[in-house]
Amino acid sequence: MRVVLLALVAASFLAAREPSAFEAGNLDSPNPYGLTSAEKHILKNRQEIDKLKKESFSVSERVRNLEEKLEGIKSVVEGLEERVGEIKRELSELKSSKEDETLRLEEKIERLKEDLNTTVSVQRENNEQIRSVLQELTSLIDNINKNYVSKSELKEEFERLYNERKKREKASAKSGAQIFKEAKALYKKKEYKRAKELFLLSIKKRYKPATSNFYIGEICYYTKDYECAVERYKKSVSIYSKSSFMPTLMLHTAISLERLGQKDEARLFYENLIKKFPKSKSAQIAKKRLKNLD
Repeated sequence: MRVVLLALVAASFLAAREPSAFEAGNLDSPNPYGLTSAEKHILKNRQEIDKLKKESFSVSERVRNLEEKLEGIKSVVEGLEERVGEIKRELSELKSSKEDETLRLEEKIERLKEDLNTTVSVQRENNEQIRSVLQELTSLIDNINKNYVSKSELKEEFERLYNERKKREKASAKSGAQIFKEAKALYKKKEYKRAKELFLLSIKKRYKPATSNFYIGEICYYTKDYECAVERYKKSVSIYSKSSFMPTLMLHTAISLERLGQKDEARLFYENLIKKFPKSKSAQIAKKRLKNLD
């Protein structure tokens, strides 16, 4: 590369020394003119040599800068490697001391879990009580919002709820026999809502559960809640199937099923009623309804 550059320089120098008239062909001139083809070629080579020199100098500068940066990076890397070594040693020391601490922490966590489970259990019981109160309060508020009650009406509503609650508490203190008697009296007066509450309380006290379920079924039947009626009649029969009210129970079960659109099931009840209690009034009604079932 150097030999080529020297040859080009020598050639350009010799060509520049050739005489020409009025400075024509002077390659040292800032703006040479009148050049022969050989002189033009020499001038081009000289320009390319100047360009290469500049680029070579620029590359050398860049290489020197990169070498300086590499030295700086090498210094940083060496510092990092030293720090990594220190960290490894510190971790090794911490590991042995942390094992005992971890064991103590795990034991503490177990104790906290036990305390948490106990707290959750107690809170769950409290939530059930709160939910019950909120349901009653929500029902009252919904009723108030629906009817836009006045202050006096609101007071009456509170008093009514209070009195009903007192009645329930008072009824709970009574014997099953007393509760059943009151429920039956209310049923005869067609005060179905209150009667149903007392019959449910009678069942809770285990007093005549079969009969109480039958009367609840009757209340559901007469208020046209036929699904409820069928459910309560089934419960009554499952407890005691030889009650005196069985013909009525079977008839009303069949009618409830018929009105629920379950005609095949209704037919079976009508037929069984006629078969088991042929002389009963309920059987006579069953025969008429059976004819019109299709």
